[in-house]
Amino acid sequence: MVGLDVGSTTVKAVVVNAATDEILWQDYQRHETKQPEKTLEFLKRMEKDAGISRHNTRMFLTGSGGGGIAEQIGAKFVQEVTAVSLAVEKLHPSKMTTSRDGRRKFRR
Repeated sequence: MVGLDVGSTTVKAVVVNAATDEILWQDYQRHETKQPEKTLEFLKRMEKDAGISRHNTRMFLTGSGGGGIAEQIGAKFVQEVTAVSLAVEKLHPSKMTTSRDGRRKFRR
C-alpha cells in the first residue's frame, strides 16, 4: 500500500506492507513547484526499490496536488483530515484528537 502526499512545497511517500504495517520505503523531498515531476520520480523509485506496480499496490494520495495526479495514475484521492483521522484511529485508538502545525484535526 502506498501513501503519497503531494503538497504545496513537498512530496512525501511511504510504502507499507498492508498485512504487517512494516514500512518498506519512504521519502520526503521539496518539489520546487514541480509536483507532477517529483511525484513521477517517486513512483519510479518506489517501483524499482519496493517492487510496487498498478497490479499489486493500492495507492492513496493527499495534498493540494494529489487530486489531479491521482486521476492520472489510477490512485484514490483522500482528504488529508480523513487520512489523519484513519491513521490515528488505527495507531492510537484511545485518542480523540490530534493536531499539526497549530491546526486541530478531529477524528470522526
